[in-house]
Amino acid sequence: MSSSASPEASCQLDSRYWKITTSDGKVEGVQGPGVVGEFPIMTPGKVHEYASCTTFSTPSEYMEGFYAFHRLANKEEVFDVEIPRFHMVCPPFREPVVRTQKASSRRIDDPDDDGELFDGDGDDFGDLRGINMAALEGALCPRHI
Repeated sequence: MSSSASPEASCQLDSRYWKITTSDGKVEGVQGPGVVGEFPIMTPGKVHEYASCTTFSTPSEYMEGFYAFHRLANKEEVFDVEIPRFHMVCPPFREPVVRTQKASSRRIDDPDDDGELFDGDGDDFGDLRGINMAALEGALCPRHI
């Protein structure tokens, strides 16, 4: 909540609703109390962050929805806060170079000893950077193969 908000604007999260749309057009609604078992209270200057996850039934999906809150000063005053649409794409499965290449044919180095390996091809991103999974017909998330 903005630090410039009035203390009377303080509120508590009651529930959430998600509309999940798969790349093949199926729609699923998910609703429930709080978020990840919490019912955060928002006061001026307070920020609440949480992490959650979902599984994919298609290579890409998008989600949108809302959070339902009530005012602390008046529990009868209930309002929704929109969650704008965001897209998620399951990355394609890729065997690690270490497992697919013979050690003698391609060397994997960690020149600065920071735990980040590179394969010597001049980038640290792999060959699949920038692929739009939604454009790959028949592509499946590795979880669903």
